[in-house]
Amino acid sequence: MSEKVKNALLWLKGTLDSQKVQYQIVGGLAATIHGGSREVADIDLYIRKADADKILPQVKSYISKPLTHYVEGSWDLEYFQLIYKGQKIEIGLSPGTKIKAAGKGDWVELKTDFSQSVVGSYQGVEVPTIPVAELISYKRVLGREVDLIDIEELADR
Repeated sequence: MSEKVKNALLWLKGTLDSQKVQYQIVGGLAATIHGGSREVADIDLYIRKADADKILPQVKSYISKPLTHYVEGSWDLEYFQLIYKGQKIEIGLSPGTKIKAAGKGDWVELKTDFSQSVVGSYQGVEVPTIPVAELISYKRVLGREVDLIDIEELADR
């Protein structure tokens, strides 16, 4: 567990909550929250596209990649990246994200259902988190090495 991740998560939660922006934690942090053991590299989350303008002014001094449409590796999405006290945070916008299916190369729409978020906790910081079944489902589509590790650790939960 990382103090850097915890501190960034506390700051992020405070920023989003103060602007009444609904969000959902995904990716490696969600896997850790659900019981995975990999070290958290970055904080990944989704917000509604319509809410981006609410938080961009609040986080502008931490932006390391501007909000735009990116196609990188297995991802096709609109997002922006922050660096808060050395911790990378990637905020994707929903709807509109697509992920590339391992092997086939087909693009699959990734839907974020904020109403289905579960309360997850990272070092006592409670945050809305993607349900474990949804996390496993999209990690199966991606099929990267890190995803396979997470799937193996989370499949029985």
